Amino acid sequence: MITVKQTKKKFKINLLIFFIFLIYFIIGVNIYKDYGISFDENINRDNGFVSLKYIFEKIGINADLSKFVVDIPNLRDYKDKAYGVVFDLPLAFFEFFFDIDNTRDAFLFRHLINFILFFISTVVFFILCNLIFQDKVLSLIGSLSLILSPRIFAESFYNPKDIIFMSLFIIATLFSVKFLRDKNNSSIFLAAFFTSLAVGVRIVGIYLPLITLFFFLFNTDNTNTKLKIFSSIKYLFLFLSFLVFLWPFLWEDTFSNLLVAFNEFKNYPWKGEILYFGKFINAEFTPWHYFFVWFLLTTPIIFSVIIILGVIYTFFIFFRNLFQIEVIKHNNLWRENYEMFSIFFLIVTITPILSVILLNSTLYSGWRQLYFLYPPLIILGLFFLNFLKKINIKYFKIFVLIFLIQSFFSIYNIIKIHPHQHVYFNGLANSFIKGEFALDYWGVSNSQTLNHLLKNTNNDEFPIKISSASFTDLNKTKLIMKAADANKINFIEDRHYESDFIFTNYYYFTRPIYNKKRYTIPDYFKSYYKFEINGNIINEVFINMKNIRKK
Repeated sequence: MITVKQTKKKFKINLLIFFIFLIYFIIGVNIYKDYGISFDENINRDNGFVSLKYIFEKIGINADLSKFVVDIPNLRDYKDKAYGVVFDLPLAFFEFFFDIDNTRDAFLFRHLINFILFFISTVVFFILCNLIFQDKVLSLIGSLSLILSPRIFAESFYNPKDIIFMSLFIIATLFSVKFLRDKNNSSIFLAAFFTSLAVGVRIVGIYLPLITLFFFLFNTDNTNTKLKIFSSIKYLFLFLSFLVFLWPFLWEDTFSNLLVAFNEFKNYPWKGEILYFGKFINAEFTPWHYFFVWFLLTTPIIFSVIIILGVIYTFFIFFRNLFQIEVIKHNNLWRENYEMFSIFFLIVTITPILSVILLNSTLYSGWRQLYFLYPPLIILGLFFLNFLKKINIKYFKIFVLIFLIQSFFSIYNIIKIHPHQHVYFNGLANSFIKGEFALDYWGVSNSQTLNHLLKNTNNDEFPIKISSASFTDLNKTKLIMKAADANKINFIEDRHYESDFIFTNYYYFTRPIYNKKRYTIPDYFKSYYKFEINGNIINEVFINMKNIRKK
């Protein structure tokens, strides 16, 4: 029997959870305009319009899309045709339908939708955690671990690849767990649909339905074997049907194109270089420890500690069950659904990590390509906390207290460096990252520097000419600037002798081969403006002393 005291306590917890999510949503819809544009956003936008053009041609609609994207290629000839467009295609359609032909408005709209989808996923993640643990405190810890990770916080507004994939992966995982638990038609349908959405963003998500089916088929419960096989076929059929429907690239020669997409992303052909421990390394030869290092340096320390303890704990469950007679007798690795889910999330986590290492997959720009592993890693951490709660409530409360302290520090950092949380490194890393790792590799902070230049340049001296001494594209930055401001800037690439200012984010700057060419700064240019965060120079501007344009 539930007492009045228990009812009041439950109500207070529910109210607290509601207000936390409400406050987070209100903050998000008020700050989404603060973020600059990342270099890849226009590519994703283009992907959407290429597929939209293909669909319009298929159904006989004659629409002029050139005012949104100039010279849209045919899908079959497009270099990025193997990209999933589950997110980008609807946004392209909305731009067309509402006639959003201003690039600043278009990208701000994308930022808003990016955040809203991520916000929904944090709520879904809470539901997923509560489904497993039946504990709202643990579930809230799970969601806060997502929200209060500074890099994730920032990129939730402008990363249309990794954050979107992670968000849909969370939703797909919830319904995959429901499918494993309930085994009914509605859970099959929803799991197939939302999993297809995730895979429709990134083909790498294909391993989720495969692992789900493995656990479904080999779970020794009372479900009839024939029924299991029939349900599995139904799930696969629905999943593939949804996937093909949502991905125009697969409409012709479905299985061949699916294989093309998989092969391309198995080892993405990016041949650039990454700055890693002060050395430039070809991305095709990324060290096996690249993910682990970036994860440990850019995740709040206590969040990482809980996750590591969770991984150790779930490995212990797995290997313990391997050698327990009563478990072996039942030809299973778990005795109950709770243990099954711990092993499920362990496999969901380690499978892509091992694949990346063994296949020597290309990783670059931090660990963003593996962001989708963060939620299942958090769940592994929650398994440890739940175990601790059962055996020693005192130690559990200590961990919760430490987590809360870390959360307040994360909030402080998010506020302190806003809107540049994407260059966050934790306290473990801040002492040695200078010159060792790429900072703003996506150029999100470029807009802040350009706006500073505009404010400190006489009105009669526009347009100002800017060249670059690093790997960056200031023309893309102009896409999110107000048109009047963008017209005041003329980006002339590497023609330093003509420029008023030279911009650098120090990406590739120290590489000798580049210094011999476009990345050398002439002696007659002097430092004019430095944009720093936590003592690290994110980008710097040098002024031409032969032609000073300054207030």
